[in-house]
Formats: sequence, structure tokens, C-alpha cells
Amino acid sequence: MDQAVRTRMEGAVLSTLAGPGAILGLSSVRDCMRHEGLRLFIGHALLHEIMPSMGQGRDILDPVAMAVCAELESPAVAQPVALLLQNAVRGWARQALPLLEAYVDREGETPPCLCMGLSALIMFFAGARREEGGGYAYLKGEERCYLSEDEEILSSFSRLSCDMPPESLSYAVLSDRAIWDRDLKDIPGLEERIADQLRDLQLLGLTAALEKAWKEKQ
Repeated sequence: MDQAVRTRMEGAVLSTLAGPGAILGLSSVRDCMRHEGLRLFIGHALLHEIMPSMGQGRDILDPVAMAVCAELESPAVAQPVALLLQNAVRGWARQALPLLEAYVDREGETPPCLCMGLSALIMFFAGARREEGGGYAYLKGEERCYLSEDEEILSSFSRLSCDMPPESLSYAVLSDRAIWDRDLKDIPGLEERIADQLRDLQLLGLTAALEKAWKEKQ
């Protein structure tokens, strides 16, 4: 099995899971894979968006996908969702963004599930606030949880709010070079897609928004 292909695929899956898993308050990646709505969502993302964008044949990708899913579902692994959130924005840019762009180049439109992974991250990080001690945290119920990410990225998100108008939130995040080192609004259709998904997250909630995303290209 090609280890580089497996690492790339697993990274894309985990980057796409991080935001939804965090919003749902799930403890581990295994919990994410056992959550019915999130499992359907990530299965569609893997089969219809991630794998077709990797530039490899199904003879190579199918066994890799089976191995990746088996590992993520294993009780022996149970990787904490909190660990996925460490440098999650940079991780998404490194692991999921190239596949998103490959999808756009091939299909002429944005991939709904990979975009939803980003939209959920935006909603999650836009709730982060700077603490008096200098760190950045979000509230999980009554628990204060600290975020590990580049200072510039957290500072940018701390000026935003998850209840902002979705068009404004999409524009602010995608155009921020402190976050991406580039302007992601240049990707055709991405700004509009993220704004629509942020609206779904605000109005419908995560579970319904995930279902809407994965059902779009059935």
C-alpha cells in the first residue's frame, strides 16, 4: 500500500471531520465515524470528492480508503477531536484545499462536503475569544477549551462572530491573507458556496446542513 497516498487521504478526511466533530461536541474520531449523520457525510466526501481528486486509480485508492476508515473506526486509536483542532486551519489548507481546487478544475463547481468541512471550521473558530492571559479559547458548555493555532489566525477569527451575516463572514475569512497566505475568493464559486453553507449552519443547525451537503450530488 502506498503510504504517501494513505497519509494524504487520511489527512483530508481528518481535516474535513474536525469542524463538524468539534461543533457536535464529539470526543474522538471514532465517535465521529460512529455518528450516523457525520459518517454518511464523510463517506460521501471520501467517495465522491476526495478520492476522485487524488489523481490515482480506484485499484490503488479503494484498499487505501478501506484501511483509512478501519483505522479511524478502531477503538484502539480513538484519536481525540481536540487533537484535530490543533492547527486545524493550517491543516485544512494543507490537506483539503488542494483537493478542493482539483475538484473545481475537474467539475467546474465547488465540492459541497469539502466546503462544508471548511464552513464548520469557520463557524467554530469564529467563536474563539482572546483570554486575559493571552490565549484563545471557546466555551464547550461550561468548560473553557483552549485553541492551538497560529497567533495571526486566531487574532483574525477573534474579530469575527459565528452569527455574522453569512456573506460578510465568508468574505472576511476567505479574503484574509493572514489566515491563508492568499485570497481564497479567487477560487470560482467558493465565496458563494461558503456563504450559503454558513447560512445553513446558522438556520438549520449542523446535522441538517451536513445532510444537505452530502445529498446535493447524489
